[in-house]
Amino acid sequence: MEIETAKQYFRQQVVVEHYAHAANAVGLWVSEEKIFTRLFKQEDSIIELGCGAGRIAIGLWELGYKHLMGVDYSREMVKEARRINKVLEYGISFQYGDATKLGFDEATFDGAIFGFNGLLMIPQRENRRRALAEIKRVIKPGGWFVFTGHDREVHGNKKLWRDQQKLWNRSNQHPDLEMFGDLFHDMPEGGQMYIHSATRAEILEDLASVGLRHETDVLRSNLAPEPARVRQFSDDTRFWVVQRPLSDTDPE
Repeated sequence: MEIETAKQYFRQQVVVEHYAHAANAVGLWVSEEKIFTRLFKQEDSIIELGCGAGRIAIGLWELGYKHLMGVDYSREMVKEARRINKVLEYGISFQYGDATKLGFDEATFDGAIFGFNGLLMIPQRENRRRALAEIKRVIKPGGWFVFTGHDREVHGNKKLWRDQQKLWNRSNQHPDLEMFGDLFHDMPEGGQMYIHSATRAEILEDLASVGLRHETDVLRSNLAPEPARVRQFSDDTRFWVVQRPLSDTDPE
């Protein structure tokens, strides 16, 4: 499956409206605020990948973070994020871009965020690793990167994965899916959304492959209780906190 194919879901007007509603009505999760404010100083320059309609960036701006760049590969999402930003009279920069080939110089940002399982919505493991390498490149040595992703060993019903395993064993999985853990979800707001549910070991392998240092990871449900509006918007997920080493020779 190609990135351009996965992008089509996020170009639908009904999906853009769903994300705009989240920016206006859901806001930052309690868990997100807890992690972001612990890692990032208000004067830090932060790039948010897969920013959608700006939910996280807007929440950070309202917490006092003023050096924010939101990037999304859906032009429709970027347009909506800019519209909301203008209505609110905030100063967040939003631009179109692909996480696998970012148009920024090395060490441009103090830190990075890829929220709402966005990294695992990039099809093909090679592309996800490419995105990790790009994020490492554009943050400064010692900079923090936070992302979330479903952990299939603890997320979802076990019957789903048993049934999926039977399909893969018989090579009857959807032809556009590359590896076990890939799924298409029929979404209530319309269309099919691609997402990969990884194991913790798989993510650790991906981080090591690009030289990002793993600091910690924790399930959202173990980090903070969330209000109903957040639980309705998103189910449980795993937070990953990683760092670009000060040098390529730093020990893991």
